[in-house]
Amino acid sequence: MKKQAAALAALGLVSGLASAQSSVTLYGVVDVALERVKGATSLTRVTSGQMFGSRWGVRGVEDVGGGMKATFLLESGFNADTGTLGQGGRLFGRQGYVGLGGHWGTVRLGRQYTPMDDIASIIGTKVYDVVSVVPIIGNGDYNRVDNAITYVSPTVANTVFQLQYSLGEERASTNTSADFGKQVSAHALYAQGPWTLGLSLMQVADADGVLAGKQGKDALLFVGAYDFGPVKLTGYYDIEDKAVEKLKLFGLAAAFKVGENTVLAVGAAQAKNVNGSAAAGDDARIYTLQATHNLSKRTALYGHITAVSNDTASALGFNNPVAGQSSSGIQVGIRHRF
Repeated sequence: MKKQAAALAALGLVSGLASAQSSVTLYGVVDVALERVKGATSLTRVTSGQMFGSRWGVRGVEDVGGGMKATFLLESGFNADTGTLGQGGRLFGRQGYVGLGGHWGTVRLGRQYTPMDDIASIIGTKVYDVVSVVPIIGNGDYNRVDNAITYVSPTVANTVFQLQYSLGEERASTNTSADFGKQVSAHALYAQGPWTLGLSLMQVADADGVLAGKQGKDALLFVGAYDFGPVKLTGYYDIEDKAVEKLKLFGLAAAFKVGENTVLAVGAAQAKNVNGSAAAGDDARIYTLQATHNLSKRTALYGHITAVSNDTASALGFNNPVAGQSSSGIQVGIRHRF
C-alpha cells in the first residue's frame, strides 16, 4: 500500500507540473557494463555509466508570452550497479537550472555543464574516451560548475555562442582562497552540412582552493569534424595550464557506419607534459577502439577498449595506474534510454 501511495503521489506531482507548464518530460538512462581494467593491479568489475552516465531527470518549458519561454532542468545521476547517488551524493548532481529565453537567446541560472564540456562532447566524453582518460580541465574538475550564469545565443551564421560565469564556492571575502572555483568560459559552435567546428576558452580564477591567493588556470580546446557519410573524422587540440609546462593533447578519431545500426570507431592521441613537468618522460599515448550496436531506438549494446602507453613520469589510465607502466581497460555493456 505504501508503494502504491508513493507511486500515486509521484504521478500527481508530474500531473500538477504538466498542468502548470507547456510541457514536462521525465527521462533517463540506465547504463551498466562488465569491464576488465589493468593499472596497479588487474580487476574485473561491474560498473555504471560507461557509455552515458546513468541518470533520471525532469525538464520543462512554458510559454510565458511576448515570445519568451521559461525552462528548467533537474537531472540526478546514480550508480546503477549499486543503487547509490552519483556526483558525491547530490540529489541533482548532474544539472539543476532554470532559465528564460526568447529571440535574443537564453539565460540559465544554476548548476550546469560548462561551454568547454559541450565542445569536448564532439570528441566524446565517455569514461573510455581520450579527454576523460587524460583528463582535460573542461571534462574534469570543470565539466559542470555550481552557481553558474550562462548565456546561449540564437544561431547566427550557423554558429551558436555560449558565455558562462560561475561564482564558484562563494567563499567569504576574508578567505585566503576566496576565488576558489570561480571561472569564466565561452564557446563558438559551428554546424553546417558535414562540418562541425568548435572552439572553447576557459579561465579559472583559483583552481587550488587551499594555498593562499589565486592559482589560476587557462585552457583552450579546438575540435573539428567532417562527416563523409560512411566515415566521420574528428580532430582536436587542447592546451592548458598544468605546472611548469602546459599540458597539450592532440588526436584524431574515425567513426565508421556498419549497416544501419552499428558504428565502429578508432582513435589515437598524444598527451604531452601530463604533469606539467619540465623533465623528460612526461608524455603518454592513448589508443581507443569502440563499437555500438543499436537494438532499437532506446537500447544499445557497446564495447570499448582503451590502451595507454605511459612514459617514465606519466601515470594515465585505469585502476590506479603506475608511472612508466601501461594501463588498459576493456568492457562490454548495455545502455537503455527511457
